[in-house]
Amino acid sequence: MFLSDASTKRPVAISCLLIALVALGLNAYRKISLELLPQMDIPYVTVSTTWLGATPSDIEKDIAKRIEDAVAGVDGLKHIECSCMENLCYISLEFNLDVDVDVAAVDVREKLDTIMDDLPSDADRPIVQKFNINSTAVANIFITGSADVDDMYDYADNELGDQFAALGGVSDVTLVGGNEREVHVEIDREKLAEANLTTGQLVQKLQDEILNLPSGRVRENGMEFSVRFDAEYDTAEEIANLEVANNNGQRICLRDLGRVFMSVEEVRQRATLNGRPGVLMKIVKKSEANTVKVVKLIRECFEDRKEHMPDGMELVWVSDDANIVSSMVKGGVSDIMSSIVLCAIILILFLANFRTAVVAGVAMPLTVIISLFFIYLTGNSLNTATLLALGLSTGVLVSNSIVVLQSIVKRFPDFDDPWEAARVGTGDVAVAVLASAGTNVVVMIPISMMTSIVGLFFRPFAMATLIINLASIFICFNLTPILCALFMKKKDSGLGKAFENLVVGLQQSLAETYARFVELLSRSKILTVVIVLVCLLLLLQSLSLVDKIGFIFTEPIDLARVCVKVEYPTYYNLEHTTERIIAIESKLTDFSDLDYSMVTIGKVDGDIQEATEGVFLGQIQLFFKDKTQRKWSLFKRLDEIRERLKDETDCILTISILDAMGSQQLPLNLIVRGPDLDMLNKIGLRAQEVLDTDPNITTTDTSVRDGKEEVKITPNRAIMSDYGLTAQELGLCLRANIDGIEAADFRKGDRTYDIRVKYKEIPGKNQVKDFTIPAGGKIVMLETVADIQDSYQPSKVYRRDKSRAVSVIADLTENGSLSKAMDNVNNVLTKEQLMSSDYTSESAGDSEFMDEAIPDFIEAAIMAVFLTFLTLAAILESFTSPIYILTTLPLGLVGVMWSLFITGHQISIFVLLGVVTLIGVVVNAAVLFIDCANQTAAAQGVSKREAMIFALRDQFTPVMMVTCASAIGMLPMALAKGIAGELRVSIGIISVGGVTFSGIVMMVVLPLVYLLFASDKKKTAKY
Repeated sequence: MFLSDASTKRPVAISCLLIALVALGLNAYRKISLELLPQMDIPYVTVSTTWLGATPSDIEKDIAKRIEDAVAGVDGLKHIECSCMENLCYISLEFNLDVDVDVAAVDVREKLDTIMDDLPSDADRPIVQKFNINSTAVANIFITGSADVDDMYDYADNELGDQFAALGGVSDVTLVGGNEREVHVEIDREKLAEANLTTGQLVQKLQDEILNLPSGRVRENGMEFSVRFDAEYDTAEEIANLEVANNNGQRICLRDLGRVFMSVEEVRQRATLNGRPGVLMKIVKKSEANTVKVVKLIRECFEDRKEHMPDGMELVWVSDDANIVSSMVKGGVSDIMSSIVLCAIILILFLANFRTAVVAGVAMPLTVIISLFFIYLTGNSLNTATLLALGLSTGVLVSNSIVVLQSIVKRFPDFDDPWEAARVGTGDVAVAVLASAGTNVVVMIPISMMTSIVGLFFRPFAMATLIINLASIFICFNLTPILCALFMKKKDSGLGKAFENLVVGLQQSLAETYARFVELLSRSKILTVVIVLVCLLLLLQSLSLVDKIGFIFTEPIDLARVCVKVEYPTYYNLEHTTERIIAIESKLTDFSDLDYSMVTIGKVDGDIQEATEGVFLGQIQLFFKDKTQRKWSLFKRLDEIRERLKDETDCILTISILDAMGSQQLPLNLIVRGPDLDMLNKIGLRAQEVLDTDPNITTTDTSVRDGKEEVKITPNRAIMSDYGLTAQELGLCLRANIDGIEAADFRKGDRTYDIRVKYKEIPGKNQVKDFTIPAGGKIVMLETVADIQDSYQPSKVYRRDKSRAVSVIADLTENGSLSKAMDNVNNVLTKEQLMSSDYTSESAGDSEFMDEAIPDFIEAAIMAVFLTFLTLAAILESFTSPIYILTTLPLGLVGVMWSLFITGHQISIFVLLGVVTLIGVVVNAAVLFIDCANQTAAAQGVSKREAMIFALRDQFTPVMMVTCASAIGMLPMALAKGIAGELRVSIGIISVGGVTFSGIVMMVVLPLVYLLFASDKKKTAKY
């Protein structure tokens, strides 16, 4: 073959090329980005609209439905999810994967522009943003100390946060636990009433009196001067001197009605770290940025600022993702190196030659290094997907090298020139190696064509696998022959030679016994048919295990982080929630290996179906030492946490492990859509009851919530008309009295503060009826012009695809089955006839992704089998030979199912990926038998039957080596214990099981099937 000819005829030139590629690979490893997940441009667009003072029902009617109707016609829209909360409407638009998210965002903005006049005039303009899965918080930094929390927040917001935001790769800095400063004009109600004024009048006065306007330019003697009208105040205290009324010469200033002072916005959030109050800084990276490099920059800035913090403040580094990513990469590299060592041992045992182990030990890592250069060139990073590709390919790389090595070793006694022996030996197996590598490559094409979000995730895997297989072909046809010619000896002596003779003799004896055994079995066609039928029964039996094995989207990962989210009744205030959350935290702080306990109150992580902001919400994040530094499992610790908190009442607890994105995402998500909210709530609660009794489930929750009590004020339009009062005037006056109105700006230096006018806060809801309202030149009581009554409003309205909906979410046990839990709850809802024709249920989140992935993988598997057949037919120049080779595929599937059932793992997307990948791997050993039989029949003119018996003897050792190396090469991945190793274990297990079972059983079934149809007629021409 020309590749091996080039390496043996021009070894210096080929060596220079190899050295250059290795150097480029090492340089690429230094530069390549390290990430936990591959770069994915998932087409999500969010639309958020703020309408202060609005109820969820108002937002649903006046904002959500109008926006939904407007954007529903955007091309490629897949799902619309809407969350209507108090003051806020949040809409998530999911598009098909083939949609350009930038174009989609522009289309959404254009659609919204057409309805701006239809939205409430006092609602903020909708904010349209693209969502990127890779733009995540990569570091958590906490500011604490003896200083006031408001001072900490002010420093973080205006100085420290800006310094972190300016770092390369940082896109945003989010603060939790403080409030912005503003000027408060706090009015005494009695004094305001005595002055016959209202808050609305004060707001108007401030707007009229505090302003800064450029007046133009004047010229004199060839010079130009700017004229500016400055009616602002230098200090907040001076604002108190503003005259707001003049009754018969009596001046009334703001100081006469209340007090003016610098303060902060209403406290709605708090944060603590190990019980110490402070401010949490979440630093978010840009989507294309390297996690490890960004965190390194953040860490350097952190260390610098740590030494220069204001008195009473200190910085604490809580967590970062760089350690997780680095540990994952180290674990993946460690698995690859372990595979290389194990495969080298296999070579020593089979070839009885330490020199062959050295050759393979050099060739295999160099293949990986060269592959890194081309992975870097294609713009991919080292992440879960690409590391999987490198790990799974290690055994295959060894297989290629083994076949070439064994062939060269066998040819050495036939030639005096080692270079000629290397050239001929490599050429003898060129077809088999190309066939094996070709099948590994072609199965990646269907994976790269998958249209689901899972396919998008695994495209880097397909690309990396393609690269490393091409690199393997280049290495085994170039480097391996050169190394063999240089280091292999034709004759050895002493103990080495004796050991080699012993091993070779044993192998020849086993090969002869094996060939005679198969030949003996093949003489009975009935026995052959029985063996084939037994294999078919094993296949059917293994397929029946699917229901027992179950499905799960991905294996849960132990990232040493636990999240306890607590939701109290909506009538809880911040103080009451804080008291309860701190009490819960005190039950969880005595765990061993606990580094930090971080609490946020008023803001929590959650999906769109869940409330994420509100004073009745709290979240405790527990950061433990890495799994490699402790003996216990985090999944077992969850059970202990649940036991400690089982007595907590009057709250909804959600306890789970934080996922790879640093958020609390529960894998099971059932969505029920329908017209009636009460019926939806009934269905949702019943579904939750079913899941609570399911052994696969640990934690459940639903979007069903009790309504929130409110004071409803309905205008008496007839009386208001008599007073000349409009509904808008009344509403604004109420807003000023309670929440306050931002009347003007106060500037000091380069800072701008809002001036907020509001009543001095006093407890009690009965005060509302005593509010004074200006009407017709008079001051009247609110109850005179409006009806006041107690009412309830839903605390949140969830919508999906333009219909009201309810969501039921749940977390799985460590070995819980997602598919079994979903089937169970759906069967109960159907059996109890809760789902009428107006109501539909569907999966969302992991369940939906899994439902999309399964048919996608089935299609990919069918295409992979088809392409494998065509590749084998083209390389072997035969349409019948590939049929025999493909008999190994059902055997591989049996090994996959049994290995999952025995080890207790479920069918995840990584398992499905492994099944498709194995289509190109399990045929490798069979190719050696068929190719040798074909070549023997053509070269020696013997019958196919005689040729196969010869191939069984001749290829026994290579087939055993390929099978053992492929299986053992994947064993470190199946036993992975490092960070994020859970993602590699299942695919490693099924790879070992599939290759081992198919390889062993194939050695009997394949030759029997071949001999069953083989002719005794001798060949006279080349096949």
